[in-house]
Amino acid sequence: MESLVVISKVKKFIKDEADCNTSANFFEPLNQDIVRACKDAAVHAQKIGRKTVMGKDFNLYVETQEVAEALVVTSKVKKLIKDEFGLSTASAAIDQLTIRVQTICRKAIENAKKDKRKTIMDRDFSAPTTLS
Repeated sequence: MESLVVISKVKKFIKDEADCNTSANFFEPLNQDIVRACKDAAVHAQKIGRKTVMGKDFNLYVETQEVAEALVVTSKVKKLIKDEFGLSTASAAIDQLTIRVQTICRKAIENAKKDKRKTIMDRDFSAPTTLS
């Protein structure tokens, strides 16, 4: 499957956030989570009769928070949602996905540090259900 995550930017985010490295195997579960989140948001938008996936369609939602730099590939996210669901994608959806990636990365950093490691691995991944 094509990656919706900008790997270099996620690695930089983790390095800047905690001075940790990232193993290559971390990105597959992260990417799968983003794909699943896009599909779930598209289904939600369809259920309520909208033709555009908006930020509020995601189960992890932060009110009006803007992100400095997207950690997902905007064109690939839009293509996935358009091709599979025939829907448009609002820019706020990209912000929500970036917040999701940041949340996952922060939790993974915590998990790695608990294990006294400086490398984030796939076993550190956990899908967020809330912001806490």
